[in-house]
Amino acid sequence: MRNCVVALACACLLAACAATHHEPAVRALPRDDPSASLSVVWVGHATVLIRIGHRFVLTDPNLSGAMVVVPRVTPPSLRVDQLPPLQLVLLSHMHIDHFDRPTLDKLPRNTEIVFPPGAGSYLHLVRQERKEAVDFWKPIHRGGLTITAVPVRHAGGRFAVDALWNHSAAGYVIEGGGRRVFFAGDTGYDEKLFAEIGARYPGIDLALLPIAPARGGNPNHASPDEAVRIFRLLGARYMIPIHFEAYHSTAVPIDEPRNKLAEAVEHNRLQGRVFALYTGERWVDSDDGSAPWVTRETVRSGHVSQ
Repeated sequence: MRNCVVALACACLLAACAATHHEPAVRALPRDDPSASLSVVWVGHATVLIRIGHRFVLTDPNLSGAMVVVPRVTPPSLRVDQLPPLQLVLLSHMHIDHFDRPTLDKLPRNTEIVFPPGAGSYLHLVRQERKEAVDFWKPIHRGGLTITAVPVRHAGGRFAVDALWNHSAAGYVIEGGGRRVFFAGDTGYDEKLFAEIGARYPGIDLALLPIAPARGGNPNHASPDEAVRIFRLLGARYMIPIHFEAYHSTAVPIDEPRNKLAEAVEHNRLQGRVFALYTGERWVDSDDGSAPWVTRETVRSGHVSQ
């Protein structure tokens, strides 16, 4: 047993040394259009800064580096001090790459943290006083936004052994100002489940769906092709992939998920509906009927830089 542990540690360290570093496409916040009621910044991995109207929601905040000995290939695009005031933080599950305590420790004490159903025993791990483990299908209302936790297909727990009894994992439907966003967190493919979410919440404007690290058939992780199938089951208008290109993986090469997603998009004729951002880019959906646009331009000191 000891030899196996040593071998695993050595393999992880070798992987860390071999990993290639990628700079985010953007560091800091890109230009936004305040007149648009919906825009998002892909900060990296499953961390997405969502703006609906004048309210900001941050998903699975992870602004840290390596995950224990697993290197972060592409750093996050933002620091905590670059975040706008947040209405809510949503945690999809307790795995360390999604529930990053060092990041949460740096957020203001008055930040409200929403935990997935069944995660009540983990509330003490954050210093924020406003925190709650919500229930599936039961909406909560905060400052003009409605947040509903929905079931997804993913392993629970945080400390490996607790996954045997704790199966806490959720996606979220985020609504406000006539807009509807679905954030999956991390999930495998489940036709019945995602068809039900799509039926219960028709007219989803944007689906944020994971595409790595799997090639199909993994019960906990959707492949790019499966993510496209989820997108279609949801009946969403647009999709932005998440959960790829952040960490070194021995399961798939770092560039494979993006390439496979492009193939799936072409095969399903979804061009113009799936936006594979690069870390730090902003996607904006204007209200004037024009096509969404993507920017990596940052505004500093009254001028636009790129």
